[in-house]
Amino acid sequence: MAAASPLSFFLSSVGVFYSVTVPFLLLLLLAVVLLVSASTPGAKAGHVARAMFHYIMQGIGIVLMTVGAIPTLTSVLGGPPYPGRVYMSLLWVFLVGGSLFLWNEQCTQKIDHASLTVVHVLFVTTVKTIGYVVALFSGLVLLIQIALGQYTPHWWVSPVILLLYGILLFWSARESEIADPSFQSAPLHTAHKAHKKAKKARGWFGLRLFTKRA
Repeated sequence: MAAASPLSFFLSSVGVFYSVTVPFLLLLLLAVVLLVSASTPGAKAGHVARAMFHYIMQGIGIVLMTVGAIPTLTSVLGGPPYPGRVYMSLLWVFLVGGSLFLWNEQCTQKIDHASLTVVHVLFVTTVKTIGYVVALFSGLVLLIQIALGQYTPHWWVSPVILLLYGILLFWSARESEIADPSFQSAPLHTAHKAHKKAKKARGWFGLRLFTKRA
């Protein structure tokens, strides 16, 4: 029996549907982000487009690092062992993903904050949501398997790795969101500082509320 052609999926009705709708929805999403970002005071359309490109490449870098790291950890901690060439291939995939992520992250440092704000918020929110969902469902799988008492050899490896991976994604995105100074515009930040000084001046017995966000 002849093997199916790799293009058979794209030539089917389902493949044609996704081949048309997925690029269209992606372009629509990029157009909406571009319009919203360009409406931000001080943002430039060209810089917004560059920011979108670099953040998409960062997302691809995260995917490549995930593909390289999770199968390797699963195999080392109790999964089926792979030949040495497979481990080397996974290592190369991880290194390429990490290099892609770091290089594009450095490129975003050269773009003004006004053009980065909306794209950065969208990227961080997406990563944080994915990490939260992965950690939530991995934790549920662990609890369900413990409740059912269905223990197979090394049953905990994949759920624990995915749980830690989801927590890592959520924590990294949260730290990036808190540490980024572009979420506050200059007038708002100045008004916030003035309001904080006023609260400090009229605090009771020298005490003040710690309401500052990092």
